[in-house]
Amino acid sequence: MKGSPFAKFMLAEITVWENNLMRTQENLDMWLKVQNVWMYLEPVFSSEDIMNQMPVEGAKFKEVNTAWIALMKKVNSDPTALKVIEYEELGGILKTADEKLDRVQKGLNDYLESKRALFPRFFFLSNDELLEILSETKEPLRVQPHLKKCFEGIAGLEFDDEKKIHGMYSVEGEHVPYTRVIDPIASKGQVEDWLVQVEEVMLKSVKAVIEQSHQDYAKRGRDKWVTCW
Repeated sequence: MKGSPFAKFMLAEITVWENNLMRTQENLDMWLKVQNVWMYLEPVFSSEDIMNQMPVEGAKFKEVNTAWIALMKKVNSDPTALKVIEYEELGGILKTADEKLDRVQKGLNDYLESKRALFPRFFFLSNDELLEILSETKEPLRVQPHLKKCFEGIAGLEFDDEKKIHGMYSVEGEHVPYTRVIDPIASKGQVEDWLVQVEEVMLKSVKAVIEQSHQDYAKRGRDKWVTCW
């Protein structure tokens, strides 16, 4: 319309609408970007464990969260497009939120990389899977569904009622007792710490079983030895 030679008499009105539409498009693009990141981070920073381990990023996310909820309430009170356009502070709030969320995401990625450096088998897990483990550090059993990705031969760990680990199971249901008991609670929320112990005791336990089977080979008939070991 603005390019038409017949639009001169309403050029001012066209320019107002053009500016409104441009600003709406810019705000919507930023809005969707902020919303997607917020939706990803909100359940992460709802975890007390993550907040304790990432206090700086947690504080930044709280600032964004407070501003975001206030903005959504204001929009929800009158969600018509022409009213939302009138919020002069909308673009500034969204831009500030985007910048802070970028810093939070970078801090979160650095945190996950530090955990992977301490226990490299975490590289087999996606960020979401790793966060699911790290957000429930007081509950060792949350690791169980992800063990098959971390350890090719372990389908599950044998926990007792006190959540101590006594052995491991393969996908086929084979059981290997551990040479020593592992207490995840003693690691005080450091999941990578007790998983390193699982890796270490896993090797020693398999070695011990092989040695026992080797000693038993001379004492038992081969057919019985095979089914026993």
